Formats: sequence, C-alpha cells, structure tokens
Amino acid sequence: MSYIQSVIPFVPVLPFFGALFLGLFGKKIYARFGENVTGILGCSMPFISAVLAVTSFIAINGVDVTERIIRIPITDWVSVADLQLQWTFRYDPLSAVMLLVVTIIGTLIHIYGMGYMHGDKSFSRFFAYMNLFLGSMLMLVLGDNIIIMFLGWEGVGLCSYLLIGFWFTEEANAIAGKKAFIVNRIGDLGFLTGILLVAYFSMTLFGTTDLSFTELQSNIDVLAGQTVFGFPLLEVIGICFFIGAMGKSAQIPLYVWLPDAMAGPTPVSALIHAATMVTAGVYMMGRVFFLFTLAPHALGFISLIAALTCFFSATIGMAQYDIKKVLAYSTVSQLGYMFLAMSVGAFSAGVFHLLTHAAFKACLFMASGSVIVALHHKQDMREMGGLLKKMPVTGYSFIAATLAIMGFPLTSGFFSKDEILWKAFIQGSPLLWLVGFVAAGITSFYMWRLVFMTFFGETRADKHTWEHCHEQPKRTVVPIAILAVAALTIGFWNVPHFLGGHGNFTNFLDPVVHDLSSKPMENYHKIQLAKQADHQPEDTHGAAVEHEEHVDHTALEWGLMLASVAWTFFTGFLAYIFYIRYPKAREKIMSRAAAQKVFAVLYNKYFVDEFYEAVVITPLRKLFGFLGAFDQMVIDGMVNFAGFMGRITANLVGIFDDEIVDGAVNGAGWSAQTGGKGASSMQSGRIQTIVASSLIIFIIIVASVVLFLG
Repeated sequence: MSYIQSVIPFVPVLPFFGALFLGLFGKKIYARFGENVTGILGCSMPFISAVLAVTSFIAINGVDVTERIIRIPITDWVSVADLQLQWTFRYDPLSAVMLLVVTIIGTLIHIYGMGYMHGDKSFSRFFAYMNLFLGSMLMLVLGDNIIIMFLGWEGVGLCSYLLIGFWFTEEANAIAGKKAFIVNRIGDLGFLTGILLVAYFSMTLFGTTDLSFTELQSNIDVLAGQTVFGFPLLEVIGICFFIGAMGKSAQIPLYVWLPDAMAGPTPVSALIHAATMVTAGVYMMGRVFFLFTLAPHALGFISLIAALTCFFSATIGMAQYDIKKVLAYSTVSQLGYMFLAMSVGAFSAGVFHLLTHAAFKACLFMASGSVIVALHHKQDMREMGGLLKKMPVTGYSFIAATLAIMGFPLTSGFFSKDEILWKAFIQGSPLLWLVGFVAAGITSFYMWRLVFMTFFGETRADKHTWEHCHEQPKRTVVPIAILAVAALTIGFWNVPHFLGGHGNFTNFLDPVVHDLSSKPMENYHKIQLAKQADHQPEDTHGAAVEHEEHVDHTALEWGLMLASVAWTFFTGFLAYIFYIRYPKAREKIMSRAAAQKVFAVLYNKYFVDEFYEAVVITPLRKLFGFLGAFDQMVIDGMVNFAGFMGRITANLVGIFDDEIVDGAVNGAGWSAQTGGKGASSMQSGRIQTIVASSLIIFIIIVASVVLFLG
C-alpha cells in the first residue's frame, strides 16, 4: 500500500510535466533534434505513467479486499467557511481499471502518433496537447472529490477543442473544434448544476464538507430524503449529472459534436473515442453509482436515452462512406450500450464494456488512420478495396477488432456486450433488450460492410495511389497489432458463471461498485421498506437489500446469447452477400425509390444537424443579429446624440467664456486702466488741473448731499 501511495500522484503529474516541457521548449527541440527526439519525449511521460499504473494494479491485487480504497492526501486546497477541500487522490479497483485503460492505450496512441504526424510542422505542439489531454483525464479519474473530478472534466473538454481543431487553418477543423467545445459546455452546465446542489445540501445538512465521494456515499440516505422544488433531490442531481455525461459521452441530443471530431488527426480520434473523453461520463456514473441506485426515475430516463442513442447512431453508421465517420457513429452506439448497462444497475458490465471497447475501438481508429495515410489521406471507402494484399498487418488487425465489436464468440466484445444484453433483459425490460439486440445486428452489418469495402474485392483507387500504397512503419502498425490481440483476449477477465467462469472483473470492482440484483425501481422500494421497518438493509447503496430465492436462469441466458450470436452472424453474412458475393443484389434494392429515400435519411444523419441549424442556430444568429443592429441603432445612436449634445454644450460654454467671462474681465481691466489714467492726470502738478479737479469733486459732493436730504 505504501508503494501505491508513493507512486500514484506521479501518474497524472508526469503527462502534465510533459505538456509543460514540450509547450515551452518543444519547437526548439524539434528544430534542433528533429521528430524522433521530440516524439520520444512526447511518449516517455505517458509510458512511465503506464508502468506506474500497471505496477500499482499488481500491488492492489495483493491488498486485502477490505483495504482496497486508498486515499492519498496531497495538500490542503480550499478552506472557505464550511467548505474544506483537500487535494486528494483516490486509488481503488475502479480507478485502477481506468488508469490501465488511459495510460496503456494512451501510450500506444502516442507511439502511433509519431508515425502518423510525420512531417507535420506542428509536431511538438501535437504531443504537448496529447500529454495535456492524458493528464486531465488521469486527474478526472483519480480525484477523490467531485471538484477535482470536475477540473479534470473541464480539462479534457479544453483539450478536445485544441486537438479536434488542431489544424485550425482549415475552416472545417476550426468549426469542428468550436462545435465540440460549445456542445460540451451545454452538458457541463447540467453537471455543474448537480455539483452545486450536492454542495449546497451537504453544507446545509452536515455543516463542514469536503465533497469527497466517501462523504457523499456515507450521507446519501440523508440526501435521499430531501426535495428541491418539490422533486426528490437525488432524482434531480442524477438527471443533472447525466446531462453532463450526455455531452462528454455523446448521447442524444448532445452527440452531434463527436462525428465532426473526425476533422482532427486520427490519433486524436483514437484517444477521444477509446481512452479518454467519451468514457468520462460512464466512469462518473460508476463512481457515484450509490446515488443513481436511489434515483430510479433518473435511471429510467437514462435507459430511454441510451436505447435511442444505441439504435439511431447504429443505423446512421450503415449509410456513411467516410471510414472514420462509420467508426464515429459506432462509438456513439457503443456508448449507448454502456449507459444502457448503467441504467439497469449493471454498473460493472458498463465499465467492462468501456474496457473492451477501448481496446477494439482504438485498434479500429488507428488501423483506419494507417489506411488513410497509405491512400494519401483519402477517407472515402468508395475509393478503397483490396487493401488486405497491400497492408496485411493493418487489415488482419482491423478484422480482429471487427470480430470483437460484433461479439464473435470468445472475443472481448462477446463477453461484454452479451452481459449488457442479458442484464437489460432481466433487470430492465424485454423492450430494452430488443433495442440492444437489433443494434448489435446493425453493428455487425456496417462493420463488415466497412471491412469488405476497404480490404476485399478489387481496388477502386486510382493507379498511382494503388501502386504507392504500402504497409506503414513498425511504430505505426505494432501498436495496432497489440490492441488487436487485446481486443481478442481481455474478455476472459470476466467470463460469466453460466459459461463456467467466475465473473472475476465484477468481483474485482465489487468493493467500490455494487451491481443491483433486481430492477432499479424494485431495488429502491426494497430499501424504502427496510427503512420503514427500522431494519438496516444489507447494502443500501446498490447490492441486494434482502436475499431472494435463487432462480436458475441458465437456460434463458444461453438462449439469449445464442440468439445474439446467430443474429450478428446473419447480418455479417448479409454484408458479405451485398458487398462481395452479389453486389448487384444491393444495387437492385437501392434502385427502388423507397430504399433511396431511407438511405438519404440515414446518409444525412436524420437531418439532425440541419434541424439544429434551423431551430436553434439560425434563430440565435438572428437574435444576436437583431441585438447587434439594436446596439448600432439605439445604443450607438444614444452615444452619438450624447456626443452631439456634448459638442453643443462645449460650444455654448466656449461662447459664454469668450463673450461674457472674458468680456467682464476685459471690461474690468479697461475700467481700471481708464480710471487709473484719469486719477493720474489729477496728480500731474499743474495748478489748472488741480483747481478743476477740486471743483468737480466739490460739485459731486454737494449734489449727493442735496439728493440725500431732499
């Protein structure tokens, strides 16, 4: 444990240091030593963090299960009135898994990026941003309180803006970066509202608070009895938190930024879609699972959003031709699976799919990037074909990852996806299972469509491109191959009981993340009944409240699994028929008017972007245009009028100053001067002047006396 406490703080610090160092000196190092040295420096900090994460994971497995929640105080941070925040890291089974995902896959993507970004003039800036991205995600994962989590949350949002818009001189990239940033700000407003509610009620009810997850979990029963505007507090907080997750993890209606994120470099796409940003919302729900178990209506809302996201994004993926766009909508769909698991209380299944998806989706994105570079940055699958001959390592790795995402038996996706479908059926509803089941078949179809259009058949590339197409360097393809192996094998960490396994991954998470053993609403009612009876439930934060009579569902579980496998095999075979064996059959179907209309809707992504443009963006643009015109017409008019009146006032003051004030002063001077001259003439010494002056003064005095007396 002492080893963990001593090394874990360095896991996020090292990438931050790498970002700072490359940000300050990267251009000079690149200019003097070239790409290799700069790339090695950019990869070294994530690599060391990965080593520390792996060794810490080994160490925590040697710790007793009851001692696997390790809090590591760093320093006092904020102390304002009753709010006492410590900068503390939390290392437990959940954060241990996330650290493995972020650091190992992040390091492989960094190494891959050395080859992909070859020749880019902003090579050092790219690795500075990538290190910053990794450090922010690690801080989010390790934060012991909700404020540190939110700082990391905002950090990955900033980095997504910097990396998606990395080639900001191209307008499409700059717009995509801004779109990601703005859409995520909408979601983050919801998350921040939930955090403020937690802080306010915690400080009101408990006095001094540090907003740590431990404190929040210990006081969750008290918070469960509170209301805000007549609604249960935890339901409101749960919805607010999920709105934040809708932005970060691209759920309907805030998913629109993620497909456009493909404008950035492919390593960025891999990092965002696999190891960092989009997994933040799923991780957050797993971290505060105890809150959601007491918010069944919030979980019901999440079920609806997750199911819609899973299905609709999968259907869009069937009609895209940009290889990265297909994978982008695949990510949105797979995130829907993760939230579907969370919404029915299968928290460990959601986190496990996060892990398996990170492996096969990183492999898919990196392999697609390898294809794009080989084809001189062409991304349209209609200009590909036959690439397996030219790029065997990339091609077979892509096929391996495709087997995983379709749920081919004994691959990682098979274990994680079927666990979610099973939990959706038994703890959710048959309708939720049906949506996930259909989406799984669609996933198999569009992924094999991608494989067949890209790697099989005759090439559709031009002669020059085909002749110069070749496998990429080892530093590009080796990380892809490693992830392909992981995509095929890591599922064995969580083999379910009905297949002879022990659910080891679920057991590993159990000290910090407890799955529900019944439907969320039923679980909630059991907790309430236990409280009313003054009995302490077995576990009010997620596990079964009372032991139920065991029902053997093995036959049902086998049946659902076999149905899922048969369905994905069928849709994959359908893709083979349409794109390899009998392409004319596809052309015949697509020649029909109804099929063309459906395809147009899917190709245009249900016109969601156009809807937002018409309903949200255009009205706002007109509103701001009106406000701008109002500013020019009214505000500027008032300013101009005030300036005009000021000028008139200044002129009047000038006239008054010139004619009145200066006239009075000049008149007084003239009078004094004239009087002085007159008086001086009386003192000239001439007898005539003296007699005349005396006579005049005498007459004036006599006249004054007569007037006064008369």
